[in-house]
Amino acid sequence: MTKDYSRISDTARAVNAEVLPKMASYIRRISPHIAAMSADEMFVIADYGAADGVNSSELFEAVIRQIHEVNPLLPIKLIYIDLADPANFEMFWEASVLAKLKHVEGQYIQRSFYEPFPEMRGRLRIGFSSTSLHWLNAKTVGPEFFSHPLCLQPNQLSDTERRKFAEKWKADLRSFLHECSESLVRGGALFLANLANLGDDRWPASAGYNNLRDICRELYGEKRLSEAELNSIFIPDYFAAPQEMSSLLNEGDLGSFAINACDPLTVPCAYFTKAQDELDDPQERSKLAATLAHVVRAWSESSMQIGLHAENKYLIEEIYRRLQDKFYEKPEGLPYQYCLLELVKR
Repeated sequence: MTKDYSRISDTARAVNAEVLPKMASYIRRISPHIAAMSADEMFVIADYGAADGVNSSELFEAVIRQIHEVNPLLPIKLIYIDLADPANFEMFWEASVLAKLKHVEGQYIQRSFYEPFPEMRGRLRIGFSSTSLHWLNAKTVGPEFFSHPLCLQPNQLSDTERRKFAEKWKADLRSFLHECSESLVRGGALFLANLANLGDDRWPASAGYNNLRDICRELYGEKRLSEAELNSIFIPDYFAAPQEMSSLLNEGDLGSFAINACDPLTVPCAYFTKAQDELDDPQERSKLAATLAHVVRAWSESSMQIGLHAENKYLIEEIYRRLQDKFYEKPEGLPYQYCLLELVKR
């Protein structure tokens, strides 16, 4: 097993197994065009919200090999887009199988996927995103938009209070799709695996976010967090239900795309499923609690850092230690609900 493949998450593998047949079918449909492309042209593929690039590596290798079966000399450029430090991508790319394939190059763009990409305008053939488009674009609103004294994430709010976040999510997704339409060639395709709401106010990280909310309230009750901090700690993401996504896609202002697929997909939480039969073992239970807390920390720590005052940054470690303790008391890993979208530019 290659170094990059050994780090692919089980969830990403399960999602990619559903995405790959759709991509493969699309490539078969455009194979006459691929065959006619010259060695001076570039087949561009983008991964929006790529992090370090690991989770899409198997998927992209399979796609590249299929393209090169049709046109072996066709240059392929993989563009990875994320706000994260490029260092992790560079480490991944250097050791990856993708970097060793002939006629393939990779580029990392450190930028929000909501921004324009003039370097891709009219050149993108395939756009891919997995587990990224639940994040809201914080640059288009002030900090007061993301604040609440009792909750720290939009899906924890009442229907009335969350409405403004649902509208923000719709506006952000429309903006993203508009920018993608500017990047895509005519006939180019988007394959989006969007994390969604399971219903009943449950979404993949809801157990962890609910625990974090309770921990922040505990610290406030202990007079270790100020009221201003309690109000400011807020995670700017929104998990729409699959039917919300379907409804948005049917709106007239997205007429530049043909909708080939809008399919719900439920993927079990792999590490929770594996550990379910071992919860009576204190060591295994502790390992699971640490894993659950680690995943929630990856999604939420930056928001904690923003909300805490400088003199209280030290509380970060205590917050996530308490989170691990809560997961030990009550382990919970919800399934990952997705909506798989395939959109083709008209």
